[in-house]
Amino acid sequence: MDVFKWANGNPGALKFLMTIMIGKLEDIVYGITIIAKLEKCTSIRGTNLYILYADLCNKDLEVCANLCKNCPDAILEDACNRQDRSGVALIKEYL
Repeated sequence: MDVFKWANGNPGALKFLMTIMIGKLEDIVYGITIIAKLEKCTSIRGTNLYILYADLCNKDLEVCANLCKNCPDAILEDACNRQDRSGVALIKEYL
């Protein structure tokens, strides 16, 4: 995993990735679930990655891990590609 490539120049996405890779043990445990999903959902990079963390999950790693575990790949990718926060409605049932 290339953290800088996945962040694609977005500082919020980079901070999110660093938190789930070298943060507290609890954050790293959530990170395992999140990274497994991100490896399959290749459109969730850069800004879309930050949308996942900030807009869809309110910067809550536990919520993010649960969403990654429960939400189908295509729906999650669609939600993360919406920069107008309309993706929140798409993933609501998977939170």
